[in-house]
Amino acid sequence: MPLPSVLTPPSAGPPAATLSPGFQSFYWGGFECSTQRRPSGRRIDVIDATAHDRYAAQDYARLAASGLLTARDGLRWHLIERAPGEYDFSSALAQVTAAREAGVQVVWDLLHYGFPDFVDLFAPDFPATFARYAAAAARFLREHTRGALWLCPVNEISFTAWGGGDVGYLNPFAHGRGLSLKAQLVRAAIAGMDAAREVDPDVRFLHAEPLISVHAHPERPYEAAEATRSQASQFEALDMLLGRLMPELGGAERYVDVVGLNYYPDNQWWHHPEPHLRQTVPLNHPDHRPVHTLLAEVHARYARPLVIAETGTEDENRAPWFEMIVHETHLAREAGLPVFGACLYPVVNHPGWDDDRHCHNGLWDYPSSLGDRSIHAPLADVLARAQGQEHQTQDGAAEAPVPEAAPLSAAPLSTVLTRFARAAPTIASEAANRDQDGTFPAASFSVLQEAGLLTATLPTELGGLGITGARLLALLRRVGRASLPVGRIYEGHVNALHLILNFGTAAQVERAATDARHGELFGVWNTEEAPGLRLEGPDVTGGWTLIGGKTFASGAGFVTRPLLPAELPEGGGRVLALLPHAAPPACFAPEFWQPLGMRPTVSFRADLTGLLLGADDVIGGPGDYYRQPDFGGGAVRFLAVQLGGADAVLEAARDVLRRLNRTGDDAQRLRFGAVAARLEAAWQTVLRASAHLEQVGPGDLPRVLAYVALAREVTEDACLLACEAVERAVGARGLLAPHPAERLLRDLRMYLRQPAPDAARLHLGSAVLETPELLDDAYTPWGEEGL
Repeated sequence: MPLPSVLTPPSAGPPAATLSPGFQSFYWGGFECSTQRRPSGRRIDVIDATAHDRYAAQDYARLAASGLLTARDGLRWHLIERAPGEYDFSSALAQVTAAREAGVQVVWDLLHYGFPDFVDLFAPDFPATFARYAAAAARFLREHTRGALWLCPVNEISFTAWGGGDVGYLNPFAHGRGLSLKAQLVRAAIAGMDAAREVDPDVRFLHAEPLISVHAHPERPYEAAEATRSQASQFEALDMLLGRLMPELGGAERYVDVVGLNYYPDNQWWHHPEPHLRQTVPLNHPDHRPVHTLLAEVHARYARPLVIAETGTEDENRAPWFEMIVHETHLAREAGLPVFGACLYPVVNHPGWDDDRHCHNGLWDYPSSLGDRSIHAPLADVLARAQGQEHQTQDGAAEAPVPEAAPLSAAPLSTVLTRFARAAPTIASEAANRDQDGTFPAASFSVLQEAGLLTATLPTELGGLGITGARLLALLRRVGRASLPVGRIYEGHVNALHLILNFGTAAQVERAATDARHGELFGVWNTEEAPGLRLEGPDVTGGWTLIGGKTFASGAGFVTRPLLPAELPEGGGRVLALLPHAAPPACFAPEFWQPLGMRPTVSFRADLTGLLLGADDVIGGPGDYYRQPDFGGGAVRFLAVQLGGADAVLEAARDVLRRLNRTGDDAQRLRFGAVAARLEAAWQTVLRASAHLEQVGPGDLPRVLAYVALAREVTEDACLLACEAVERAVGARGLLAPHPAERLLRDLRMYLRQPAPDAARLHLGSAVLETPELLDDAYTPWGEEGL
């Protein structure tokens, strides 16, 4: 079962099909279509104010000529349903006809802040009222639309709920009822989507929500937790639609298709208890987060196609702002994020919401009497350059030769790390979310697969990158730095493939390589309680039946090719059994897994009794799993991951100290200097252990394994020192959830508890005490000149 088909934990139900959106252009134009009432009672109608309805034919022809072949536009519900249950779409006919004739694909907003006066958003029958309107709208639009029908049921549920339910800025002008209004809008969106699907089963949906980042003010760092909660509120509407939050609303995976994100210059701010006093974080301020990292955070949470559904600003900042968006979406796509569009919004200037001022925020201005609109040349230039680059990318992709099945030689480290850099934003962003909900980091492994890193250790002739030794350790350290749980499971995947390559037959190796190329995730489940896992058989076909189970089955339900050390009948020895499919969900006991840290590894207890293996699912012979130096020497891989986790802990602490302006404190400098020295010493020891393993001869085995034990000792000490130093440096404030340092420390301390640490220390001590006299030209027990 390839990874993209298992993006949610088994208990969450099957994910919605995430088809490619098939948008006609990457850059879109959006027509502002707000119809809300002001607190004064006056209704806004931006489509009328900009004359878009009267000059729709010119507007859409202009859009098509400019290469903006996908657009956002809206229906005006208050004009369509003037009396309950009576629908007249004449107000929208010019727009839908013009779009169709110009060949522009449109995502139609059904509710963009405004609604008929007889509608009460808080009324129990509001979802049903909206559903009837949505069905009528879908029938009208389906009749006038070529190709797929795209709808945005409720634009910005989050902002509508805040403005209309919390602060009385939008209709219905309520206060302190934001969550109730958000729930009502989600109920309505769900009902509307169901109704539209009754009309057109293939209808597609975009949910447009604000993309925000809320920061604790440097002068009020004690508000960090509240700032984090405020930022997390941006996900509530989508979580409700998915059924992850308030499941009684009826949400499910099928209700989120494409995630649209509306992003403007004031979408990052410093938290303030009084919203009207909060300050915007300037674009060039160190606290300002790049857009591509925000997009990675959303993708890590939802694993859905993304679109920047609105973006823009006013006056002379229009061109540089959009140039920044072009750059950031390019970085996001380079990182492997599925960003399918960026909508210039609005595409025509319009009157202000609150004061009717002339907002110069579009590509074009108000129309002349003939429907002509003057263009803002600087913004047009940025758009043209961006479209040119987009066309070059598409043309290059279309004309690029098909790569050969395998490179001629192992990939250099720079290539491997460049591939990982594309996956890193998603992995890092998903880490905190998965720690909170305790589910598997599926999006992280999806981007690792997309980057070709699930096959990184396969030989080049099998379609891999052929990385081993120090290059592999460098990759593992980077993965551990981004997310220790992901690093733990990825190292298990690497370990399983290593064992199959070493001990499998040619046919078994080829099968495993094919599976890895197709996205199957491997792992080794070794830990067990007595009497352990055993094989029963063989039967007449040569197959086997598993009896017993494993504890700490990391990646339970998501590792689709677990490698299982198991005992042959009648004392025949221990072999490696490769389960040729994912273990069924019923095998696992999730309640077993209640850890301090590393929650996303979902290391459940597994009862595998009754599962069947084929004759060719037994890898190697008895005792191969424990064969040295692979069994003991494999520790260098998890040591690299642990050091990556220590890197992340240190970085989180530096972030705290920077915010508190304490990086110049001499006590902190001494503390972090000592940690840096220990970590670097541990890293060099791990690298040297790896080099020893690559050159080990029969007589060198005890000495090399002792050196691996030395690397374990040094790494554990360095990581524990890092934990203690960070805890002392950041104090209690930096150890409060959801600060990253708190999570990272829990994960690292948990992961440091590797099996048999005392046995490794005993091995090391024995090697030192029992070593023969040093040669004249040697100064350590580890070999000539210590090499």
